[in-house]
Amino acid sequence: MEKLLSIDDLTEMLGVTKATIYSWTSQNKIPHIKLSKRLLKFRENDIIDWISKKSINAESSAVDKQNHRTRHAISPRHDGIERIISNAKEKILHRS
Repeated sequence: MEKLLSIDDLTEMLGVTKATIYSWTSQNKIPHIKLSKRLLKFRENDIIDWISKKSINAESSAVDKQNHRTRHAISPRHDGIERIISNAKEKILHRS
């Protein structure tokens, strides 16, 4: 059976607060399993896939880079989320 992560596992892995995880799950921004009204679990492979999909290719075109800068101007929180995702990917890669 695939490993299921608790919210505590995920907060440690991603370096975010429980409030952030709850917010992301309520907005369906992160894959999760709702076992009951108050119990959330996360499939480790789903989280790894989710993180990898958030990755930005370092060799992206100049147009992609310009679009990325424009999104940052619109959403200053975007940079923080990208940093969190990058840190989580590093933790996962070093754990394997």
